[in-house]
Amino acid sequence: MTGLLTASNFFVFVLCYLIGSFPTAYVFVKLKSDKDITKEGSGNVGTLNSFKVSGSKIVGASVLLIDLLKGLLPVYIMMFPLSIAYPSVMLGACGLILGHNFPVWLKFKGGRGLATGAGIFFVVNYFILIGWCLVWLIVFSLKKRVLISNTVATFCMPLYIILVNNFDWLVVNSAIFGFSLTYFTVFSIVITIIILSRHTEVFKNLFQKKS
Repeated sequence: MTGLLTASNFFVFVLCYLIGSFPTAYVFVKLKSDKDITKEGSGNVGTLNSFKVSGSKIVGASVLLIDLLKGLLPVYIMMFPLSIAYPSVMLGACGLILGHNFPVWLKFKGGRGLATGAGIFFVVNYFILIGWCLVWLIVFSLKKRVLISNTVATFCMPLYIILVNNFDWLVVNSAIFGFSLTYFTVFSIVITIIILSRHTEVFKNLFQKKS
């Protein structure tokens, strides 16, 4: 892991952070309705709140697509056309999520990272994304609550990662330079923690209802 502390990796991380920090929902809602999304609805700078605040399906769909591509395209370009080493790619992926969730332009008040995370795992290991979607569908069919479904599906991420570690056929991109299950596991868990850090209000609401 100490090999990650290089000037080139620092550049990759900062560049990815800046890409991830583009405040898609803020810009689209501002253009559509001249509202500050950070002060409207839930205050979350993401797809669901952008749709609720703007009242526009087009805005919501556009935010979802662009935030998805913020994760997918940089990781794909780093991993394939540029053939950057796998550990550096995963470090960049963490930068993308951090940028989206804590953008410097909005005083570190961003989205929850789900769309950007989905774009990342679509390239890194699509089985992780499939597992997340299956759990999401099951929970949503029972609870009919998007935030709860998001949180539970993301909270189960370590389970998907354990499955990848135990079944060879679930391992994706193992031929990439520098690939190792250790890097995949560590960085995937870090990404999960960053995403869950923006879902703390869901846990608080659940505990308040039980108390």
